[in-house]
Amino acid sequence: MNRFHTIENKGNDCRFCGFLNSGSKKSQIDTPWMLGEQYAAFVSVGALVPGWSLIVPTDHKINLSKDYSNKYFWSFVKEAASVLENNFGKFSIFEHGAFKADSKTSCGTGHAHLHMVPVNFSLFEAAKAFNTEMTWEKCLASEVAEKSKSSEYLFVADSFDGELTQGYICVLEEETSQFFRKVIATKLGMPEKFDYKTSKMLEISTDSVEKLSNYCWSISNKTRSA
Repeated sequence: MNRFHTIENKGNDCRFCGFLNSGSKKSQIDTPWMLGEQYAAFVSVGALVPGWSLIVPTDHKINLSKDYSNKYFWSFVKEAASVLENNFGKFSIFEHGAFKADSKTSCGTGHAHLHMVPVNFSLFEAAKAFNTEMTWEKCLASEVAEKSKSSEYLFVADSFDGELTQGYICVLEEETSQFFRKVIATKLGMPEKFDYKTSKMLEISTDSVEKLSNYCWSISNKTRSA
C-alpha cells in the first residue's frame, strides 16, 4: 500500500472528490493522511475526539453498502485501523448510509465515508440510550447491503475485525442528520458541539492529521531503508 499515492480528479464536483483531486489546493485537514488507489483516509472536520477519521472511496458513490463485501476495502481499512489504533487506541466505526446525495442522512456530504472514532465507551449502547425507539439488528458489515434492502440505514460496530466485523444496523424509516455525532457529543457532555458545520474543532483535527501523517511517513521511511 502506497500511503501517499496521488490520483486525478474523477470529474465530480463533490467536496471529497475535490479533496482527492491531485491538482487542487487543500488545507492540511482536507489532505488524506493515507491514500490508496481505491480509498483514502482523512481526519474528520469537527472531530470531537482526537484521531476521528474517515475512510472515503476515491470513486464517487453515495454509501458503502457494497464496499463492505470488497476485499480491497477491508485491506485498506485494516492498514488505516492499525495506524489509528497505534496512535489513538481502540475505536468504534459507524456509517450514516444515505441513498441520495441531498438526503439529510448524508449529513451534507453526498459521498460515502466510514467513520473511525477512538472512544472509551460503547457507541452502540450510547446510540440505544440516545433514542430508545430505534430498532437495531445484529449485522455483519458484509450483510449491510442485504439487510438495508435499498433503504437508508445506520451501521455501528464497537470492535473491528476486518471483513468479519460485526455490528448493528438500523434501517431508517425517515432521513436523519448527524445521528452518531449527536450521540457522541451528548455522551461527551457537549451536545451543542454535534454539528461539524458550526463546531469545526480545528485544533483537534489539525493535531490529529499531523500525528497520523507523521506516523505514516515514519513507517514509509523505515520500509524504504529496510
